[in-house]
Amino acid sequence: MTIDLNVLCRRTNPEQTVLLFGSGASVPSGAPTSVQLVAELASHFAIDGGETLDLADITTIIDSRSQRRELIEFISNRLSRLEPTRGLLSLPQFEWAALFTTNYDELIEKTYRRFKTPLNCYSSNFDFKASKDNQSTSLYKLHGTINQDTSLGHQCRMILTGRDYDLSSEYREVLYARLSDHLLSKDAIIIGQSLSDPDLKLLVDAALRAKQRSGAPGNITILAYNADNNQSIIYESRGLDVSFGGIDDFFNEMNSYLPEQALLPGITNDPLDRAKGLHPTTIDVGNAVAQQTGNLARMFNGGAASYADIGRRWTFDRDFSDRIESQIAASDAPKNACVLGSAGTGKTTGIRKTLARLSSRQIHCWEHVKDFDLNPSAWISVDDELRKRKEVGVLFVDDAHVEINNLNNLIETICGKEGSGLKLILASSRPNWNPRLKTPALHRNSNTYEISSLSNREIDKLLDLLDNSNDISRLVEQSFLGFSRAQRHTRLTDRCHADMFVCLKNIFGSDSFDHIILREYAELNQDYQEAYRRIASMEAAGVRVHRQLVLRTVSISADQVVRFLEDMDGIIEERTVSERDGVYTWNIRHEVIAEIISRHKTPNEDDLYTLLESTISNLNPTYGIELKSMDEICSYGRGISKIGDRQKQNILLRQMISLAPLRRVPRHRLITNLIELGDYENASSEIRLFENELRIDGPVHRYKIKLLLERARHVEGLMDEDRAAIVGEAAQLAKAGIERFSEDKNMYDIFLRSGVDSYKYTASLDLFDQALIAAREAHEHNLDPELQRVISKYERIAQRF
Repeated sequence: MTIDLNVLCRRTNPEQTVLLFGSGASVPSGAPTSVQLVAELASHFAIDGGETLDLADITTIIDSRSQRRELIEFISNRLSRLEPTRGLLSLPQFEWAALFTTNYDELIEKTYRRFKTPLNCYSSNFDFKASKDNQSTSLYKLHGTINQDTSLGHQCRMILTGRDYDLSSEYREVLYARLSDHLLSKDAIIIGQSLSDPDLKLLVDAALRAKQRSGAPGNITILAYNADNNQSIIYESRGLDVSFGGIDDFFNEMNSYLPEQALLPGITNDPLDRAKGLHPTTIDVGNAVAQQTGNLARMFNGGAASYADIGRRWTFDRDFSDRIESQIAASDAPKNACVLGSAGTGKTTGIRKTLARLSSRQIHCWEHVKDFDLNPSAWISVDDELRKRKEVGVLFVDDAHVEINNLNNLIETICGKEGSGLKLILASSRPNWNPRLKTPALHRNSNTYEISSLSNREIDKLLDLLDNSNDISRLVEQSFLGFSRAQRHTRLTDRCHADMFVCLKNIFGSDSFDHIILREYAELNQDYQEAYRRIASMEAAGVRVHRQLVLRTVSISADQVVRFLEDMDGIIEERTVSERDGVYTWNIRHEVIAEIISRHKTPNEDDLYTLLESTISNLNPTYGIELKSMDEICSYGRGISKIGDRQKQNILLRQMISLAPLRRVPRHRLITNLIELGDYENASSEIRLFENELRIDGPVHRYKIKLLLERARHVEGLMDEDRAAIVGEAAQLAKAGIERFSEDKNMYDIFLRSGVDSYKYTASLDLFDQALIAAREAHEHNLDPELQRVISKYERIAQRF
């Protein structure tokens, strides 16, 4: 039985609803139906009987006549003049879970632009180049978009012909997988189709496949603009709901359920209200201390302390924490603090303790949620607001190396102004932090704190915690409690060695931490052990694990999720990133624990390769969090770097590049690997493709130089004068690179290497001296300690000339 339109709209919750638009949704705005478009094509291209064909067949015929460009221009011109009208204009008033469309026109995009409402738009896999705005609605165009096609010089194509469908199958599968994920918890409404339209059958089949594949509970409703009771019975028999009405009818009814406009807010005391988009991506420390619930067992077993744990006095004072508090509170000290230490040395807990104390001193304190991209322009607005109020705010960014480009933009702006405003505390590890390119403004306006082992003072504070907290002492082994304070101090001094894991269970226990974790693993049933192994190994490889990815890669079905998380409480934690997008991250309670499980349970390269291949093949680049995973998998020391065979690495890298062709990091790694393997022709080809498809960047410019230097060194049969000429060409490229990427310390490194190689073939130091002068001048400007280390290295080499 069909559903009344009023009932459909009353039960529709936009944030829990996906809309799928067919061609009928654009007809009220002047778009042709598919039948009309076929007739127009048949007339324009003089195809006898063409009006009886479907769109794919007639465009295939036109394309086969080598008239693709004219075909694309005809369709684009026909649709580009359209403007949204009537019901479609109500679309941005609601926060939809997602929008999908088979239409080529840009009516939806124009509607959102008209109301200045952000919209993430995907029309090909070349749009998966960067994380989009997590707070905005996303539009997925299943068939591409007008004016973007290979015949017009673009990398993507409009999906019209049968061959287009074949060439774009990977892109469409990614979008249908995203639809499948949405249907795990969302409803779907198909708008703008006739019940007799063959295109509707394709959409319904896709939606039902998605629903069946995921075991999705959501309702799928067809909103048909022509009343056909016989066809409705057919669709209802397949488990779909049917309602009759057009897009104008639907939004007219939906508008009656819009809440009354809220009154404009008055002046608030929260500077974040200057950029409201920051609220979902930011922890307000003051609120977190007051409202979060402490979890001592989680913290005792290795999780970073929450602000509530700190408020309950379950943590001990760290030396670096006290020094940072003094620095931030002082008006004449550097604005920013960088905390470097290995995973597990207590960076996050120590910084949170600093923020909690600063917050109690009426200083605004925030922590960036690292599942989201940092928004520099929004934080610049907060900085402006703080300066206007003559107040100070502090932002903590953990794993700061991941956000280094956004941080550079933010720091250059806020450090270029007089006064206090926003200050930053950044945390990372030396191997991840030092290679990253950082703005000179960071070096001039920050103090760096490197932490490893606990000091005697910190051990005393740790013992004070044990003596003063009954909650803590109840969890400590009795064998430790029996010692005198002096004996406890001696044993803690021995246990708290450099780069040790600051976990209270480990510190106060008598067993190694690896054994503690492995025994915990052994106590799980076999199915849970395998799920734990895969999730921990994925996290250790750099994957941002979340619920939907787990359902794609681990043997857990949607109806088992709640039970699994309950049974794995304290081992795996789920955190909400976006309810609308259905993104919930799954984290092992600490990355050190994930590394332990991965090291012991995925011990050899073949197992790791199989895991990564399975994970990468299931990545969906419509999720920004999975685009970040690609970059992290490529990071040195993680993911593919643990696979010694570069040829195998390259297979995985090419998989990622196929999924997201404009993602830079996988392409960087592939070029590097090809050069290291001596595959100079393919490396040169990849560099040319990169230059054609993306704007050249510093790394690829360096790879061009490195490729020349490697050829000069290793190509057989060349005379020294030939090798010298190639090195000279590399040096000229290095000079051009320094002019274009003057802040790139690695560019000076490759220039200095060119000078060394030039000396080998010419016995002249001219190029080396030029490079050394350039590097010294750059260091005087940017004060980067890593550049000074590069200079010192080459100065030692020069002493051997």
